[in-house]
Amino acid sequence: MLTKYNSSAIIFHLVQGLMIVFLLVTGTFVLSEIPNTIEKFGSFKIHMILGLIVLVLTIIRIINIGKHPKLEPLKVSSFREKLIKFNHIAIYVVLTLVGLSGILLSKGSGIGEMIFFGMDGEIYNSFKDYNMGIAHGILTKVLLFLIAMHIVGVFSYRLKTKENILSRMWFTKK
Repeated sequence: MLTKYNSSAIIFHLVQGLMIVFLLVTGTFVLSEIPNTIEKFGSFKIHMILGLIVLVLTIIRIINIGKHPKLEPLKVSSFREKLIKFNHIAIYVVLTLVGLSGILLSKGSGIGEMIFFGMDGEIYNSFKDYNMGIAHGILTKVLLFLIAMHIVGVFSYRLKTKENILSRMWFTKK
C-alpha cells in the first residue's frame, strides 16, 4: 500500500489550496465590501478566472484520485474514517457547486459578458438579488467550514497519534 500521494496530487493540492484560500478571503472580505461599479471589474475578472481554474483543477483532481491507488488507511476509528471520507467528498462537491454557482451568477447577472466582452448592461447593487448570488455566498461559507474541519482533523490526528500525516501530502526526498 502507498504511504504518500503522488507528485501530481501534491502539486494540485498545494496550488488549488492556495487559490481557494485567496478566492475565499478576497471574495468574502474584499470583493463583497466594494460597491458594484465598473471600477470593480478588474477584481471581478481575476476572481472569475481563478474560480474557473479552481473548478477545472477540481475536476482534474477527481479524475486523478480515480486513476491512482489509494493510500494506506489512517489508524482511526470506523466513525472517524467515515467522517474523513465524507469531508473529502463534501469538499469536492461543494467546490464544484461554488464554481457552477459562480458561472450561473455571472451569466444571470450579465457581469461576465460585461467584463469579458465589453457588453453594456446594468450593474446591480448586490448579487444577493440573484438566487445564485445567495447560493454562491452560502456555498463559500460551507466550503470554509469544510476546510476548517479538514485542517482541524489533520492537527487533531497529529496530537492524538504523534504521527505526521502532513508528510503524506509532501514530496519524497530522493
